[in-house]
Amino acid sequence: MKKRRTTLFLVLSFVLCLMLSACGSATSDTQASDAQGKSLGDRVLRDRALADAPTYDPFKTNDVETMLVHYQIFESCFFEAQDGSYQPAICESYEFNEAGDVLTMKIRDGVKFHNGSVVTPEDVAFSLNTAINSAYTAKVTSAMDYAEVVDGNVVLHLKFPYASAIGCLVSSNCAIVPKDVYEADPDAFAHNPVGAGAYTLGEIKAGEAITLNAFPDYWRGEAPIKTVVKLIIPDNTSARMALEAGELDIMEPASDYTDYEQLNNNPNVTYYKKPAAVFYCIGFNCDNGIFTDQRIRMAIAHAIDKEDLILGALNGMATPTDAAMVMMNPQYPEEFEATTYDLDLAKQLLAEAGYPNGFSCTMRIIGAPNYTKPAEVIQNQLKKIGIEMKIEPMERASWFEQCYTGGNYEITYYAHPISVNDADFAMYPYFHSSGAGGGTNFYQYKSAELDALLEAARASTNENERKDLYKKAAEHVRDEAVSIPTSTGWRCMVAVNELNGVYADPMIRYYLYNYSWKE
Repeated sequence: MKKRRTTLFLVLSFVLCLMLSACGSATSDTQASDAQGKSLGDRVLRDRALADAPTYDPFKTNDVETMLVHYQIFESCFFEAQDGSYQPAICESYEFNEAGDVLTMKIRDGVKFHNGSVVTPEDVAFSLNTAINSAYTAKVTSAMDYAEVVDGNVVLHLKFPYASAIGCLVSSNCAIVPKDVYEADPDAFAHNPVGAGAYTLGEIKAGEAITLNAFPDYWRGEAPIKTVVKLIIPDNTSARMALEAGELDIMEPASDYTDYEQLNNNPNVTYYKKPAAVFYCIGFNCDNGIFTDQRIRMAIAHAIDKEDLILGALNGMATPTDAAMVMMNPQYPEEFEATTYDLDLAKQLLAEAGYPNGFSCTMRIIGAPNYTKPAEVIQNQLKKIGIEMKIEPMERASWFEQCYTGGNYEITYYAHPISVNDADFAMYPYFHSSGAGGGTNFYQYKSAELDALLEAARASTNENERKDLYKKAAEHVRDEAVSIPTSTGWRCMVAVNELNGVYADPMIRYYLYNYSWKE
């Protein structure tokens, strides 16, 4: 408790100092701030961030938390409205060819970058090609071939007809950057980004806060809230206490829902939730180490009690997931035969693999409660079949570098988040061989059979055929125990009552531009 109070004290002290320093360069009549983050001319929005943004290069990350900042700084060809629809942004209008594999976009006139230059078709084509050539963006660019400028329009060539192309172009991975600035020094750009989004990057205090300032020349008009301070508070209890103390205005609550009742019953805040566009799972390194043996992976699959996991780690606020795709996907199989919970069979498989007495292994995970708590339940469940699993929590950026892209792990617990509601986004990036070896296939799993199913499913224009193909793909993942889907929960957001425009987004895609203070 002492540690938590100390953390909160430091957070609150920092907020106060930040507010006071903000008024140091202007007259007290217009810039004076109080301890609640209000000024006579505006009120600062205090948002929560889990960690520093390791990069401000939109083409060099696939971390959802980092992309939350990128959505504020950069603009893409399209954006997502609060109702989930896709609306033209830098792209003013568009059309597909008859075959559905070429997208022509007219670029909106007069859109400005933060440095004052005007967005050109050449900037758009360059940005899309840079995204396509990046290993980090495969989730949204793998169906894209190349972009070019034709008669003043941007023409995006797809590898095959792809109905979800517009949804891909919403992603910050497809953000539009100024060609000359990015080309001159990509490394410098990653620290000093130039976008066309609603906010510019302001002061960064490592481990403390990221400040965003409204861009006056934003093409939709200047944001209602002029200054946003994203306070870095990794600890959920400290974040909740800061919100309750009036030192935070909005935050994603604990992913394990431990604070749900307390925040939901707080009359000063509103708790928003929607089904999450993600599923959590146990993952194995299928290319190196003990889990290359399918029998061992399957033994663990038979040893996992999903209901117990949900009760023990998620306060019962989740649904067991059986197929390796997001339950809200329209292709999710309505009837899917899951791997059974069978400890005797699990022990039998271990014996057949040469481990009748079990073995020891290490689960490397991101050091956050939505990963550590399930890991602890899994640890106890595996003891029943003789497996001693050590848990190694890691800082988020390190986990992504070493495990997700580096493949330096044995077993892990992570999530399959999607940015477009289609099974292609839940399966292709994570299970296709092209994503192995530093991409999004962190299982390092390669199968020509599975590749063929996923390729056929994403290219098909027959939805019934696609559903059947994805069911077969999910059965393959189940039978090979590449991944053990465990649960699907909620996306949640909590904010002070006087903040307008707040909602919970299933895909964690938020635009601060939508927020405003009530009169």
